[in-house]
Amino acid sequence: GVIKKEIKMNKDKLTLLLASMITLILGPGAGHLIIKEWKKAVFFITLALALFLILASTFVSAVGHETLEAVANFQNIEQFKNIYEKFQEENPNTMLMFNIFFAGLWAYSIVDLFRIARQKGVFAKKEQ
Repeated sequence: GVIKKEIKMNKDKLTLLLASMITLILGPGAGHLIIKEWKKAVFFITLALALFLILASTFVSAVGHETLEAVANFQNIEQFKNIYEKFQEENPNTMLMFNIFFAGLWAYSIVDLFRIARQKGVFAKKEQ
C-alpha cells in the first residue's frame, strides 16, 4: 500500500523532471507529449511554430527569395549568415519581441507541466 504509493509518487516526479528537461531541450510542448497531455502539446507546439513562421516570413520579406534559394541550393552560406546578422541589426525590435514571446511561451510551458503535476497530486504530502 504505502510503498507502492511512494514508488508511484517517485515515478511521477521523475516523469515530471524528464518532461521538464525535454521541454528545455526541444521546446514548448515537447514535455506535454511525455506526460500524454496531447491537446496541450499540440497547443504549445502550434504556438511555437506560429512564432517561427512569423519571424521567417518577416525575414523572407526583408531579404528576398533569391538569397533563400541560394542557401537552399547550398550556395553562399557565408552570405546568408551575413544577411541574417544584418537583418538582426536592422530589426532589433522584431528580434526582441520574438525572443520575449518565445521565452515566455517556453517558460509557461514548463510552469504548466508543474501545474498539471500538482493537479494530479504529484506533490501531495505523504500520509503518516
